[in-house]
Amino acid sequence: NSVFNWVRDHRVHHKYSETDADPHNSKRGFFFAHVGWLMCRKHKDVIEKGRMVDMSDVMADPLVRFHEKHFFWFKLVLCFIIPTIVPYYYFGESLLVSVLTMNFFRYILTLNFTWAVNSAAHIWGNKPFDR
Repeated sequence: NSVFNWVRDHRVHHKYSETDADPHNSKRGFFFAHVGWLMCRKHKDVIEKGRMVDMSDVMADPLVRFHEKHFFWFKLVLCFIIPTIVPYYYFGESLLVSVLTMNFFRYILTLNFTWAVNSAAHIWGNKPFDR
């Protein structure tokens, strides 16, 4: 997601960790904490608390505002087009292999490593935070 959405959800997650207001509450199970939270509507507490989070510092940053405005194009070009073109043009890779490795394998692997912080780390990791 965009920087704005990620920061908002991250702030809500840390403020309300392991409650219904946590966007990827690990108490709802491994699958939900890993990827399920992206496949369903947000819990009403996540929406309510997300609206209350102060995001003025983030929106005061002109770079963040620019990113928010053009996020779709940034993601398309930087996440899919450039990673596909580089191996094809510069390393002589076939277009099919370039698309499969850079768009599917790389993207899926990276997402799952990132999501593991929400699931595995929160379910089995050490929890030294002070409620």
